[in-house]
Amino acid sequence: MSLEAVLREITMKGNEEVKKIEEEAKKEVEKIILEAKTEAETLLKKAKEEAEKEGEALRKQEISSLNLEMKRLMLAKQKKITDEVFTLLKQKIVDMDEKTRKSILKAIIEKNAKHNMKLYVRKEDEKIVKEILKELKLSLKIAGNISVLGGIVLEDPGGEVRINLTFDELLIQLYEKRLNEVAKVLFG
Repeated sequence: MSLEAVLREITMKGNEEVKKIEEEAKKEVEKIILEAKTEAETLLKKAKEEAEKEGEALRKQEISSLNLEMKRLMLAKQKKITDEVFTLLKQKIVDMDEKTRKSILKAIIEKNAKHNMKLYVRKEDEKIVKEILKELKLSLKIAGNISVLGGIVLEDPGGEVRINLTFDELLIQLYEKRLNEVAKVLFG
């Protein structure tokens, strides 16, 4: 064989070998690309699921926060309304007619006062209380005036025991006892 024939055969075998290597490389590249796509799809699916879970958790947290805020606002509004009711009630006490005021004061004094006790009363109610004391024939002294909506404060002769029967105090006690009932009536 001539040198040319040997060169052609070497070239031909080299070309076949290159073609074979290229085909194997192409198959290997396709295999690597397919594996990469599969892995990428798996990672993408996993990331999507995690993002959905995080999104759902954030949504639930946001809903929970909104619910808490709504409850807080509702309670604040309810407190404001009950405070307004309390203020209106105070105003009704201030605007109470003299006959009703006298009737209430008489009942309080009759039930709680004992002879020789000191009596503290609102300046505006002093005249009414003096009439009541005469009617009940009680020997009580008006020892001073107090700044309240009405009612009285009784004190034993030694000044050791004081009984607060002012409308202010009675209203606060009633309000605290009946707050739940008032809230149920107002807010259901």
